[in-house]
Amino acid sequence: MTTLLPVHLTFRAALLLAFGIGLFATNPAMANMALSNAIVHFEPGEPTRQDVEISNMGSEPLYVKIEPKVVLNPGTDAEQREPITDPREHGLLVTPNRLVIAPGSAQVIRLVNIKGADDAERIFRITARPIAGEFEATTSGLKVLIGYEVLAIVYPQKPQPNLDVIRDGRTLTITNSGNTNVFLQEGFQCKDPKAAVEDCTPLPGKRMYPGMQWVTELPHDLPVRYYQSVGTRNFVETYP
Repeated sequence: MTTLLPVHLTFRAALLLAFGIGLFATNPAMANMALSNAIVHFEPGEPTRQDVEISNMGSEPLYVKIEPKVVLNPGTDAEQREPITDPREHGLLVTPNRLVIAPGSAQVIRLVNIKGADDAERIFRITARPIAGEFEATTSGLKVLIGYEVLAIVYPQKPQPNLDVIRDGRTLTITNSGNTNVFLQEGFQCKDPKAAVEDCTPLPGKRMYPGMQWVTELPHDLPVRYYQSVGTRNFVETYP
């Protein structure tokens, strides 16, 4: 049985992906940048333009470089990320490519799906990377800054999610044979079907892109339940 859940669960499970970057400058390390969205969905029939707000919560000007990339073969061993040099080729325009944000204020980067939807899903990663001092750093020293990534998904014209799930004892095999990604989150196994979720064993999550297969070992030989998201739609599935 499929149960619809509030849309906000998608963002409850979404995490900003942070990475450390060493740059040359003399100022202390700062991590005063915040993004309004970690995931941007371009679904059929929905607006082709979306904004992500970047806030500067620090006391100094924040210099940010924006780096959009297209993700090829996402979720596989052959995954590659290529910088977008011509938005017309990959169909995503991200502007501007640099920002200067005053202390306590915010600015937006705009993502425009200029190609629309086609038969295949398109995946992008947009990095917002603080730069030490001005855009050209000339002083010596080490400064560790925190960058953030936004996942942008352009869904097919006719999304058809299809997960093939096989549980063999404590081995779970999931294959996405559809044409769009499915985000598995907050999975769990319960010894008692009537048990509260907090009394069950949590399971790792995974974003399953088309063509992906995921094999994972389970803690118990028991049915598996996962919250799932397809775009902004959320539901629960149980696999015996």
